[in-house]
Amino acid sequence: TRRLLMDGEPAILHRDPQAMTVAAEVPGTATGDLVGGNLGTVAHAVGVGLPSLAGAILFLEAERTIGLGQVDRQLTQLIRSGALHGVRGIALGRFPGFEDYTDRGWTLVDVLKDRVGALGVPVLGGIDVGHGADPLSVPLGPLAVLDTAAGTLTVAPAVSSQDADPRLPRAKREGLR
Repeated sequence: TRRLLMDGEPAILHRDPQAMTVAAEVPGTATGDLVGGNLGTVAHAVGVGLPSLAGAILFLEAERTIGLGQVDRQLTQLIRSGALHGVRGIALGRFPGFEDYTDRGWTLVDVLKDRVGALGVPVLGGIDVGHGADPLSVPLGPLAVLDTAAGTLTVAPAVSSQDADPRLPRAKREGLR
């Protein structure tokens, strides 16, 4: 986290191929400001201050203090409210405690595929950020590039500068000075 906030270089977060959310991926690439966080917090902000997600990469994570029904309701609320209209891609972080959890034959992956998989945008699973042992965080707000083929979420540093665009190779960014 400190490196992401202080280095001035883009951070590349690689998919954990063992993470269950990898199974919910939808192929593609997307670029936009990284927004989001805990699924419950994002869903509760609908109608009371959730900014437009149009043009954004939405990051979502949740801990297993809630059931699959609540995950489904929160995602459904985001969809039906129109909050996800214009979102360019979705990055799925940690969902600890859901690994072996089922409800009426459904798993977390089933719910994610049914809800976010139907949005027609790239979905990258397995980002090792969010709740769990040794919780990790990522800055929200910087430009991000989601690439399911590479299995990466590249996040510009939180420090604002013209050379922080993760779409540009370092050599080209240095030429901007």
